[in-house]
Amino acid sequence: METVYAWIVSLFAAVWPFSDTAGDHGRFYGYVEGEYVYVAAQSSGILQTLDVTRGDTVDQNAPLFSLDEDKQRIALQQAKTNLAIAGAKLEDESTGKRPEELAVIEEQLASAEAQLALAEATYRRSSELASLDVVAPSRLDHDHASLDAAAATVKEQIAQLEVARLPARIGQLQAAEESVKSAREDMARARINLVERRVSSPANAYVQQTYFLPGEYVAAGTPVVSLLPPGNVKFLFYVGEPQRAALEIGTPVLIGCDGCEQPIRARIVYLSSSAEYTPPVIYSLEDRSKLVFMAEALPDEPTTLLPGQPIDVRIAR
Repeated sequence: METVYAWIVSLFAAVWPFSDTAGDHGRFYGYVEGEYVYVAAQSSGILQTLDVTRGDTVDQNAPLFSLDEDKQRIALQQAKTNLAIAGAKLEDESTGKRPEELAVIEEQLASAEAQLALAEATYRRSSELASLDVVAPSRLDHDHASLDAAAATVKEQIAQLEVARLPARIGQLQAAEESVKSAREDMARARINLVERRVSSPANAYVQQTYFLPGEYVAAGTPVVSLLPPGNVKFLFYVGEPQRAALEIGTPVLIGCDGCEQPIRARIVYLSSSAEYTPPVIYSLEDRSKLVFMAEALPDEPTTLLPGQPIDVRIAR
């Protein structure tokens, strides 16, 4: 087993020949790394559809997956119903009583006016007869009281009709308006909850992995798909201790790889301040004990390189 391991290390050393920490002719060595976007639903549920498979390339806003939405549809319908009820109540409070109720009060007013007219006629006759000493004064007093009562009834019915035509009190109107506002917010929330059951890609990306199958239960916040947008690819490489001081943030570099016809232009965006031993993924037998500093570079333009690919790095002149 040790012989096999030594053979592998020797082979890797032949592929990545290090004569010093900077490699041959000022080259540094590293690999491509990706910052993945883990896409999850905000609420839990049963995975209904999975619209992508790993290895796919998707556009921004393309559908990725959806969860069951029966409960959300019912909640949205209930919210719409509640809004309709609240709106009807506000309209009722704003316009006073219904036409049928107003018609009843108007009929009562007409009856009261008829009673007033009869009381006026009766009082006139009683007054004429009283002047001729035909009726007793008590009868005249009775008819006068009936006239006053009929007039009061007419005034009361007129007041009731005016009140019935008025909208509700300010407090009642405000309460009805708040009910409509709350119902409208509930409906908006229910619609958002329904929309969130269908999840789309946040950017143009490469589908790295899917983690569930349709029919499986997905907890809230658990990633269902991992994506790698082109802009999330970066280059990690290791700089020898003597060369660290010559580099700075923004230094342009050229990235080379197996199969790359032209070097990829990039710029250094991070330089570690802590030294470490050469990582096993890239060291040779001669360099495994040397101290290096990790550096990161971002490409000037999106690249098709994928995480894990080995690279060599040169400072751009």
